[in-house]
Order: sequence, then C-alpha cells, then structure tokens
Amino acid sequence: MISIIIDREGDDIKSLYMSGHSGYAEQGSDIICASASTLFYTAVNSLDELCSLKDIAVINEDTGDGDVNARLTLPELTGEVRERAQVIMNTVLVGFKSLEMSVNDDEDQYIELIESRN
Repeated sequence: MISIIIDREGDDIKSLYMSGHSGYAEQGSDIICASASTLFYTAVNSLDELCSLKDIAVINEDTGDGDVNARLTLPELTGEVRERAQVIMNTVLVGFKSLEMSVNDDEDQYIELIESRN
C-alpha cells in the first residue's frame, strides 16, 4: 500500500511524505503508483516553476521492490509565494484524495491518506 502523509501547521501544509507500493500490478505496470508519482512530481515541479522553490524534495527511488520513499518539505514562506505554494499543495491533496476514493474499495486498499496537524 502507498502511504501519503500530509503534515499541517495550522491551515498550512508544511510537508508531504509518500512511501510504499500499491501492489495493484507488477512494477512498471502499476497505474496507481504511476498516478501517485505523477501527483508528487507535479507538486515538486509546480513549486519550483511557480514559486522558485528548489531542492525541497528528497526522493529515494525504488530499490527493486517497487517501493519509493519521497518527502517534500516547504520552508518558511510569506506573502504571495506562501499563498501560491499552499494552492499548489492543496490542489495536489485534492488529487490524492480523489485517487484514494477511486481505487480503494471494501476488498482492496491500495493507497492511504493521513493528515496530521501540529
């Protein structure tokens, strides 16, 4: 199962952590893993492109078993950059929620989304 952990400080999303493998299909053919990876990389690339935030992600690629560990942590931000970054992070969160709802059912759980507040 893929675990997505969203850490909040107040209303702001401060970090996003993703780990695991959905187990839906074999490595390289797993559309759930591909979807989760696309959402994660969209966040990283959007924060770089639209907010000029570089080197905010640590990604430990698959070691052969399909598992990936990735963390994106936002620095302290203010003003317009903070607002843009939060829109991006909340948009990606909506994507993860949609993915979770569309692929999990009573029998199979491929992705879990956990939100924590500090």
